[in-house]
Amino acid sequence: MLKNKGLFRGLTLLGLILAGSTINAQIVFEKGTWEEVKEKAAKENKPIFVDAYTTWCGPCKWMAKNIFSQEQVGVYMKQNFIAYKMDMEKGEGPDFAKKNNVVAYPTLLYFDAEGKMIHKGIGARDADGLIELCNDALDPAKQLASFIKKYEEGARDKDFLVTYLGVLSDCGEDMEAPFNTYWEKTSDVEKQTAESLNLMAAVTHRFSDFKSPITQYLLKNRAAYEKVTSKEDVAQLLENTYAYGIWTVAKMEDKKEAKAFSKELLEVFPDAKKEFKKRLTYIKATMETPPDEAKIAKAHGQYLKVARSWTELNQAAWDVYENEDDPKKMKEALGWVNRSVEIDANYFNLDTKAFLLYKMKNYSEAKKAAEKAIEAAKAQGMDEDSISTIELLDNINAKLGEADSAAKS
Repeated sequence: MLKNKGLFRGLTLLGLILAGSTINAQIVFEKGTWEEVKEKAAKENKPIFVDAYTTWCGPCKWMAKNIFSQEQVGVYMKQNFIAYKMDMEKGEGPDFAKKNNVVAYPTLLYFDAEGKMIHKGIGARDADGLIELCNDALDPAKQLASFIKKYEEGARDKDFLVTYLGVLSDCGEDMEAPFNTYWEKTSDVEKQTAESLNLMAAVTHRFSDFKSPITQYLLKNRAAYEKVTSKEDVAQLLENTYAYGIWTVAKMEDKKEAKAFSKELLEVFPDAKKEFKKRLTYIKATMETPPDEAKIAKAHGQYLKVARSWTELNQAAWDVYENEDDPKKMKEALGWVNRSVEIDANYFNLDTKAFLLYKMKNYSEAKKAAEKAIEAAKAQGMDEDSISTIELLDNINAKLGEADSAAKS
């Protein structure tokens, strides 16, 4: 509002006061070093809220623009916290990220008045979600630090462990030791639930280790888990197991060992036999030193012709969107993402398709894909993840509006 000079000149004194109060209603982030912020927190006896962000993080930008600027958020923060922002890739950021296990963005961190971390949250959230997270950080019964303390003091009953593991998973913290304790205490009936499957996926990084006892337990009891979730959910988790399994084979120097492990892997994933060799050839090409870019590109192209993974087809298409302007390559990428959608239509590949079509200036088709992506996000409970798609749809509608206006003139 203040950028409009004509309007600015016409504001009354009351108008200036109201304008100023609106601007000050947003979160006011402290300046200075981390030590200076901790000193202020100690002096005022207030906990600290830290927005750990990067400049390239889309959800970070969305929160800064749409959430941190809201009056209810600004007033709440001023009353309850010392607020601070830190770029995790500049200045004190890298050391701060390492010390506080910041591996995803945005990470929202909470410290007591003495600078000890008490709680954290990962990912963007709306105003109500942010305030709810802040309330949890202020509640000793819900703080991450409180759960850690109880565990260290010997709390081991199953109900506590389940809640504790959920908190650790939400906070992106290491779950291995408490999970092992939980696993030892549970029966097969208790293990074979959707709740346990979520904990299993979190502690194994989505079953990335084929040899892990937890992964092997899932494979042995696959039908039971399909009953309590769905065949699609379990298949998606096991696709990760297969993908990491091939990487394991590619890294093996002993040919007999690699052959034996490949056989074991394909016995579990027989549908992958058609693509296995081409995928393995591509992965091995990426591991060569120095890398032969032409060889990698050729192997990748051959693999994508038979790829059965919607995620890899989607990623390949997204890489083209981000890095290429060649119409021929973009058309090829559109083919990949269309195959990805055929295998498993979801928010991620529909989003990629929308962005790719937008870059190709096919705005009408891009609009259809963007709308489907947003619908899929809602159906998958991923409304917050679709922020960038909603912004894309606004841009698409603007382009279509411009074209419509030009056609009428």
